[in-house]
Amino acid sequence: MRLLIFTFCSLLAGCATTSRDLDRLLTQYERDGFSGTVLVAQDDRILLHKGYGFANRERGIRNDTNTLFEVASLSKTFTAAALLELESRGVLKSDDALSKHLGTFPPEKAEATIHHLATHTGGLVPEGAELVYGADRDAFVESVKNVGRESVPGERYRYTNAGYSMLAALVEKASGEAFEANVQKLIERAGLRDTYFRGAVPEHALPRVATGYRGSPAEASAPPPFQWGVRGSGGMVMTVEDLYRWHCALHGGRVLSAAPLAKMFHPWPEEGYGWHVTPELISKGGGMPEYASQLLYYPKERVVIVWASNDLGKRWRQTLNRELSAMVRGRR
Repeated sequence: MRLLIFTFCSLLAGCATTSRDLDRLLTQYERDGFSGTVLVAQDDRILLHKGYGFANRERGIRNDTNTLFEVASLSKTFTAAALLELESRGVLKSDDALSKHLGTFPPEKAEATIHHLATHTGGLVPEGAELVYGADRDAFVESVKNVGRESVPGERYRYTNAGYSMLAALVEKASGEAFEANVQKLIERAGLRDTYFRGAVPEHALPRVATGYRGSPAEASAPPPFQWGVRGSGGMVMTVEDLYRWHCALHGGRVLSAAPLAKMFHPWPEEGYGWHVTPELISKGGGMPEYASQLLYYPKERVVIVWASNDLGKRWRQTLNRELSAMVRGRR
């Protein structure tokens, strides 16, 4: 009995030490300029969930567990889920040619499929023309059709935002509903409480949106409008806790059924259907000039690390990912 009691108490002490060590490390990073919110969990138990630095320096508002952040490319995971949900209902197939849903493409792009865009192998937009915009959905789609091709569809991987904005247009056309309406259904299914689209954050939540900084307060800036070319590839605003809920809902089968979920988390050669997947790590990050975010999931250790930052005066991604992962996984 003594041994059992000692072991149980030791485990509790170990968990408490991990939480204190995580907070101590992040408090040091805060002194060095880190500003954001971090959540770390293991075995479905949250070890740390805390804000550091300021959501708004000028008004003295600190980041906390309720702060809303721009999550940039983590928005792509919602686009992929909306796409796969439509496929599960037979509305579309991932091997459909884009032209089936978006009209005629130039001959050199005619072989591009939904799967090509979902895995960043479409080759539709040359590097340097990433941000192809249009006044509305159809103008955006036409601009992508008319810009020069980069590579033969399916030939090579290159990460592109325009491809996922094209997928948002395709979701809208195939479903007959606004892209946001498709995603909102998934948000509700996942039980998310604080997830919005840029420009549509409700009045009561606006004071909780973190201001983005590139360094000094003078360099604070507002995100660009939520126009086509941003939809599907970015533009979502949420709490770190909701990112964790999204992870839990996906892996718990509450958003997608088994077949589409397997496609989402298949280890595609580079990246596909919203995520980087290897046997050791499932991850996705987001980045803008003023914001950065990350979700890391180590399935073997059942460790989840989620963070978002609103000050890129100093780049924290590599440091946070490396040091938090090492600490929680016992490799630091």
